[in-house]
Amino acid sequence: MIIVRVGRSNSNVSNTIDVQLPHANMKVDPRHIDSYRYGYTFRFSVNGRTLTITRTDEDEGWFLAFYLRAYLLTEEIPDFTSTVYTYWGLLHEEAPPPDTTELIIHPSVNTIKNSAFDGCGSLVRVTIPDHVTRIEDDAFYGCHSLRYIQLPRNLEFIGERAFYNCKSLHAVFLPPAVTHIGDWAFLNCKSLTFFYVPEGIEHIGIDVVLRCDRLLTTVNYRFVDGAVEDEADAINNDEVNEWLTQRYANLPFHQACSSISVTPQVILHGIERATEVDNQQMTALHILCANPHVTRDAICAYLQLAPEAADQEDSEGMTPFLYLCRNDIAFLEEDRSFSSLMIWWYHCMPPQMETGKKRKLG
Repeated sequence: MIIVRVGRSNSNVSNTIDVQLPHANMKVDPRHIDSYRYGYTFRFSVNGRTLTITRTDEDEGWFLAFYLRAYLLTEEIPDFTSTVYTYWGLLHEEAPPPDTTELIIHPSVNTIKNSAFDGCGSLVRVTIPDHVTRIEDDAFYGCHSLRYIQLPRNLEFIGERAFYNCKSLHAVFLPPAVTHIGDWAFLNCKSLTFFYVPEGIEHIGIDVVLRCDRLLTTVNYRFVDGAVEDEADAINNDEVNEWLTQRYANLPFHQACSSISVTPQVILHGIERATEVDNQQMTALHILCANPHVTRDAICAYLQLAPEAADQEDSEGMTPFLYLCRNDIAFLEEDRSFSSLMIWWYHCMPPQMETGKKRKLG
């Protein structure tokens, strides 16, 4: 696949334009990039290396530049109604927002470029493979249905507004390789409850978690007095960023359970603090059950050694089990039903637990 640019031309008042392709007889994906926003429609025909584009909407002329995906004859164009999009990491490449519900990141990709999935409002779940090291500006801007994302272990850079307005995003666990979070990266992620930042991070930008109202309970952004909120400058940014990096400085077991490398061995070393709570009344088990990298063995180890932590409700009345139900982790793929997960949860309890005892699952 390649990206073809259709240039702007104020002098062309015709409804047809010719574009030269790099190879003969290429196939063009009719889902043109970006111009979907303005309702423009086109018809395409290829003769040798010449791509003829005809506008089929009511307007004429070529005052708008946009991009197309073109494929060699040996390549397949994803079906026009397909919900699965394979991302190649090309400059100006964008997934088709009305269609995409599932992403495949090509093995050659190490950078998710600007606006790659901007406005993909049907996208619900994303697992980014470990060969990706950068997520650039606006990459997932406005993916308002995105509920689950597993970030790659080698991720180093998150750009400005990368997850802006992902209103359904529930949990973000940053890997330790991350050194840079750009301005407004998670602004207006209103469902964001869990957000964990690695200790060695070098740069956290401005208003990174502004208007993430479910996240901040002890430190919140303040606005300049008298200004309209949407236009106001947030203040005490440094205080919020310090809270993000230091929130578990005195709760090492909570910190350990937020790691992407948490193991049963880690659980065994901290189990004496298993019922300790933070300022949101969360135990480390709450965090473990929301961690997208958790293994079933780690959860079972916790429940075997400290089953009483399963009953703890946080400040919103949520038990660890309910956070596990929200999670979309790999070991639940066979059967994510509530009843099946509940049976698995009970089986993790130690055998000496009273038969028939009903634990509070929320």
